[in-house]
Amino acid sequence: MDDVQLQVLKNRFEEDGFVIVRQFFKLDQVEEICRRAEAVLATRSEYSERYTNITKGLEGADDYFDTLMNEGPQVSLLEKLLGTKPIPITSSFFTKNKNSEQVHPHSDAMQGGVIWVALDPTNQKNGCLHFLKGSHLREEEFAYLRPHEPNDLSQHPDVIEAIMEPGDIAFFRPTTVHWSGPNHDGSQRRGFNCFYTGDPDSDTGKLQARQRQA
Repeated sequence: MDDVQLQVLKNRFEEDGFVIVRQFFKLDQVEEICRRAEAVLATRSEYSERYTNITKGLEGADDYFDTLMNEGPQVSLLEKLLGTKPIPITSSFFTKNKNSEQVHPHSDAMQGGVIWVALDPTNQKNGCLHFLKGSHLREEEFAYLRPHEPNDLSQHPDVIEAIMEPGDIAFFRPTTVHWSGPNHDGSQRRGFNCFYTGDPDSDTGKLQARQRQA
């Protein structure tokens, strides 16, 4: 990616609150992420009451994910998009095989960035990510949204469907409104994400720094 392409990407990230980069990860790495994440999933004994399809803390279960979260190629690009060094928080594996499993429109009250990697083809039928373009610039307007409370924003003029293929990656600000719908066709729809804070002086950033030094 040259300087002109990077500047275009950064401008879109700042204006829209997200960007999608196609074929960011090679298919052999996508397969490795799937294999290792599913191995973690197979040994999991605790589930969230709300989201049984999300496995968090992969970096604590397999050093591969710790290395990927800290040193993967997404880190340098995210740093350029944010304009500050991203501090890793956690990584997660998403599966969506049930029609009922969905995350409603919401934003996350933290500064930084999120990456979401498609491990399977994702589209409207199987519950792809949706973003509300520019919503990170209007946080107060959408502060009422909660991921477990239904709110239909499907007809909002700024909604964007993140239709992605394996290896595509979405970079977005946590404060950008995002959600994923139900899986209507039952096809496999897996994803991998990492959360980063962008403020090293925040409580989260200080905690992560102490944990890395321990």
